[in-house]
Amino acid sequence: MAQLNFIFGIGIFLFGMSQLEYGIRKLGDARLRYWLRNSTGSKLGSVSTGIVTTAILQSSSMVSLLVLAFASAGVLPLVNAIGIMLGANLGTTITGWIVAIFGFKLNLEAMALPLLGASGFVLAVTARETKANYSAYVALGIALLLFGLGVMKTSMETLPERWDVSVLQGHHAVIYLVFGVILTILVQSSSAVMMMALAALNAELIVLPEAAALIIGADLGTTSTTALGSLTGSVIKRQLAFAHVMFNVIVDTLAFLFLLPALPWLLALLSLQDPLLSLVAFHSTFNLLGLLGFLPFLNHFTRWIEKVFGSDAFKSANALDRVPATVPDAALVALRDTVKQLMLQAACNALSLFELKPARLQLIEEQRQSVIGSELPTEFASGYEELKSMEGNIFSYALQIQSQPLQEMDAIHLERLQLMVRHTVFCNKNLKDIHEDLEEMKFSSSATTRELYDKHKQYHRMVYEKLMNLLLDNHDASYVNEELIEIMQHNDHYTEDVNKFVQANLKHAMAEDDTSVSTQLNSNREIRHAVKTLIKAIELWYISDTAPTRPPE
Repeated sequence: MAQLNFIFGIGIFLFGMSQLEYGIRKLGDARLRYWLRNSTGSKLGSVSTGIVTTAILQSSSMVSLLVLAFASAGVLPLVNAIGIMLGANLGTTITGWIVAIFGFKLNLEAMALPLLGASGFVLAVTARETKANYSAYVALGIALLLFGLGVMKTSMETLPERWDVSVLQGHHAVIYLVFGVILTILVQSSSAVMMMALAALNAELIVLPEAAALIIGADLGTTSTTALGSLTGSVIKRQLAFAHVMFNVIVDTLAFLFLLPALPWLLALLSLQDPLLSLVAFHSTFNLLGLLGFLPFLNHFTRWIEKVFGSDAFKSANALDRVPATVPDAALVALRDTVKQLMLQAACNALSLFELKPARLQLIEEQRQSVIGSELPTEFASGYEELKSMEGNIFSYALQIQSQPLQEMDAIHLERLQLMVRHTVFCNKNLKDIHEDLEEMKFSSSATTRELYDKHKQYHRMVYEKLMNLLLDNHDASYVNEELIEIMQHNDHYTEDVNKFVQANLKHAMAEDDTSVSTQLNSNREIRHAVKTLIKAIELWYISDTAPTRPPE
């Protein structure tokens, strides 16, 4: 029965961790994501962020998910993403300290019961998606952690009375190392394995060197989640997983070969007598030493990983496929980049209507490859089809983001991005409606009609080049506002001029032209509306771009 109770305790402990992670993430998700998103200042800053966020969330897997999302979206450079993940390794050791200092000196089940009852009561009477509800999940998680640990502790203490535990002792350290790896792969939590080791050490089932070998194995086994998750997906996912695995393999191997034999000397140096504190101190020490050893070579380590996998290979995939919508901050960055490509696509389509190529075509294609991962269509029909496909992907992705809890500013930003998409697609819809009419004008038997076509061609060359330059370069918001007002006014004046041109040549057109005057006037109107809607999209783009980025209150 003791063995079964121990397994039940592990299950309760793991479930408690998931509830604690959920509650903390819901309460502090926005601020934690803000810290991660803005931890690009230095290597030390990224490592510190990894330590702090993992210590708070108590889940290196959640931190890894956020890091992967921000790195895939281009918010975090690879070197800083690796720094955060390495810092997360040290952050996970905090749990062991708390349990070793307080956990085994108290009646854990007695502590857990009132907390369990209170959190259950609050969960039953509070509405979902409220701070009180999330706080109750935090309390429930803590209560389940305490209760599960208490069950493990009690079952370990009674195990020697029911079972000959001598078979657990005296084996070579390699056996405990391998057992730690396998156990962590099975339960998918190095923290749970640390609690098992502490419970076994507290019950004197194993001695300190054996427990130390066990947690080195747990530290190594925790990389299995990232390694398995990287088998499919973008290259940057494999880069980060490979960095995590290589770091742990090197650090854990060195700890096993050199620090484990020196454990008695280390304990004497630290003046530690308590075996539980000694174990968590050993765990933190080899992770800290490994981190300090890697930190000076982090840039070289990153460049080596980029060389192994290819530094820009991950950019060939669609940004919306690389970044999970479950991380709104990163997802909005990916969505924004895609919307920018949508607007550039629309401008290129407008030029292709007159068989024109953008002056900065190479830069547009490079940006497109990094976000969309496909070549730029050269004909209006295929370009418009691509535009509609992008529109569908964007709105589908936006819907996934909307299903996540969003800060007010994020919700406003998302709404603006979707409005930009509508304006942009409407721009090309206007031109699609007159595509055939323009073709007729181009090959018209009337010289005045062909002249009108040439006017439209020159106007498109000028106006869409101007609009694309506003998207391709970084400009001050006031300058952009002035430029857009000027383009809008020019657009109105141009429409007036071409309308007067059609009316001035009315008699000549009626006599010789094979396109009606109403068709020409309609073309003038649709060209004006197309430019106007794209101007609105770019105006919204700069409003969103200059919105302040600040930590949530």
